[in-house]
Amino acid sequence: MSIRRLLQASFLALSFLAAGLLTVLTFFASRTALQREIGRSLENDAAMLMEQVDLLMFERLQNIHSWSHLEVMQEARIGDVDKRLARFLAELKQGYGDLYRELYFVDNDHRIVAASNPQSIGQRMPPPGETVSVPVPNGDALVDTPQLQPPYTDAALVIRALVPNSYGMDDIGEICGSLDLQRLFRLFDQAARSPGDRHVALLDGRGRLLAASRGLREQGLLMSDAFAAWRPANPEVHPGVRDGAPLFPAEVLAGYAQSRGFPGYPGTGWSLLMLETTDQAFRPIHALWWLFCVAFAVTALCAGWVAHLIANRLSRPLMELTTWARRFSQTETPLAPEVGGTPEIRALAKAFGQLVASLDSSRRQVAHAAKLAVVGEMAAIMAHEVRTPLGILHTTAQLLQRDRNLDSRSQDMTRMILEESRRLERLGSTLLDCASPRPPQIRPQDVHELIGRTLELLQGQARKKSVNLRQQLRAEPSTVRCDGELIVQVLLNLVLNAIQMVPHGGTVDLATDRSGNSLQITVSDAGPGIPREIRNRVFDPFFTTRNGGIGLGLTVTHQIILTHGGSIAVDNGPAGGARFTLTLPDNPEQPHD
Repeated sequence: MSIRRLLQASFLALSFLAAGLLTVLTFFASRTALQREIGRSLENDAAMLMEQVDLLMFERLQNIHSWSHLEVMQEARIGDVDKRLARFLAELKQGYGDLYRELYFVDNDHRIVAASNPQSIGQRMPPPGETVSVPVPNGDALVDTPQLQPPYTDAALVIRALVPNSYGMDDIGEICGSLDLQRLFRLFDQAARSPGDRHVALLDGRGRLLAASRGLREQGLLMSDAFAAWRPANPEVHPGVRDGAPLFPAEVLAGYAQSRGFPGYPGTGWSLLMLETTDQAFRPIHALWWLFCVAFAVTALCAGWVAHLIANRLSRPLMELTTWARRFSQTETPLAPEVGGTPEIRALAKAFGQLVASLDSSRRQVAHAAKLAVVGEMAAIMAHEVRTPLGILHTTAQLLQRDRNLDSRSQDMTRMILEESRRLERLGSTLLDCASPRPPQIRPQDVHELIGRTLELLQGQARKKSVNLRQQLRAEPSTVRCDGELIVQVLLNLVLNAIQMVPHGGTVDLATDRSGNSLQITVSDAGPGIPREIRNRVFDPFFTTRNGGIGLGLTVTHQIILTHGGSIAVDNGPAGGARFTLTLPDNPEQPHD
């Protein structure tokens, strides 16, 4: 197959595959996102609606309980002969509008002694069936399980509270309020929007349907166990999508909320389901699917036409470039290819030419790197070899210094030899440490003890500049596996640098902290700090900003921390001075021999 045909087929295949995958992935991603968003909306709506039900029930329960302790309730002891209690209940009923269907007082023989409706006085009430006791501030109230029958026009919920006898030990009866459930029905119908969009189900502690929106009421489901199994075992987990059969013709998205109550009111134990069928929820996605299909068809037609143009334009310069590459492999001509085509093809041809031009440069760079490696090894060897004659010079100078016959000029020259030989010896030791650091001897060490040892060694240096060395050792436990001598060397480098950088009378702070499975050591000072543009160079060999420094101390420090499997970071502290943060793991890997 020619390159032109291959490009056409490849472009069409990739276009169709990309467009098809994009269409499918976009559809399902949109569906998933919409499902998640609708689920959150159902959860939020269910929680807010449950709060309204809680507030409504709390107010009614508190009303009935507080009325049961009013002095006027004692009128029932003498049969409410002056109708004072009945008038009071009628005024309460009128004051609360259509909230209560009726308020009445029932004695211990289940006879209505007083009522907001005079026709109810004297009637005998059947003993209450299943009753739930709900704690309210300063007492309890009782909620009767309602007996509801379709079409639920007279649906009511009876709330009762025992009336204590102010002159004896026993209760004299109960005050009852018949709460009109139509108020809840209207609230749920409003939350369900238009019929069929959403459904609201209020469940009691046993999972029976106490109240619902119109769509569920019309099915005659109140006081049934139709939704008992819909309650999630874990209220914190979203119920998600579940099979709606036999109640709904499709799958259902569910939002769930439990009664949470208020301070002093634990709630009724009820729960609320906010339901929406997937047919209704995903209606916008289904419309979007057809739009994606149309877009895919248009894309396919455009892709075929574009594939023809691109294949023709790409194939010709590619063939020219292939010819040049074949000729170059045979003759290694340094001339760059001259081909036309798209900017990418021209850039590729230019890159081939640059590749040819950079081959010689690459060979020279490799040779140069090899020379640098040899020079580094020779530097380490010479640093090692120079220590022996340097030691002889140092010892000889010490012997000469003890000669009492030397004049003052000779004494000064001897002292200079000693000082410079010590400096060269330190430089040689540092070069050896950089070239071949010894492997750490890992064992448990108390970092706080290592810090104390370091500060003892540097007290003299700090005293000369009146530098205050402060400690904030907060790490517990303070033990990590490390090489104590190497860590002391690290701390000596950092603290000594800090002492040298701070002004006279300044401060140097050492702090430790725990962070997970590692211990952090922070060394900060009140010096001039480190500019941001050079922070990434402070660990480079021979880089220093201090007069007289050789630039190897921080390099050695960096190598020691790395051999411990840790890390070191540098920045400026809150006071503006330099701050070095060391991180040492609890269990570093043993170094390899």
